Amino acid sequence: ISLCVGCGNQIHDQYILRVSPDLEWHAACLKCAECNQYLDETCTCFVRDGKTYCKRDYIRLYGIKCAKCSIGFSKNDFVMRARAKVYHIECFRCVACSR
Repeated sequence: ISLCVGCGNQIHDQYILRVSPDLEWHAACLKCAECNQYLDETCTCFVRDGKTYCKRDYIRLYGIKCAKCSIGFSKNDFVMRARAKVYHIECFRCVACSR
């Protein structure tokens, strides 16, 4: 018997949404933990610490951000990496002379 992570009730539906090996949901219960958007076949689902997120909220909360301006990166951004830090090209400047 499967229990829905969202509502805690047994799942007797024809379809069970299995998000990760141990998280099962009613189709009507799978929502983003931040914005409550329903997550279905039209929306990518991300899981972190047992919570489900839509792509927008997952990237906002857990995505890589520029070490200088703290803004995330788009897929078309050029970046500069320095050890464990990542910068937008325009943010990667000398702190002494800004070059």
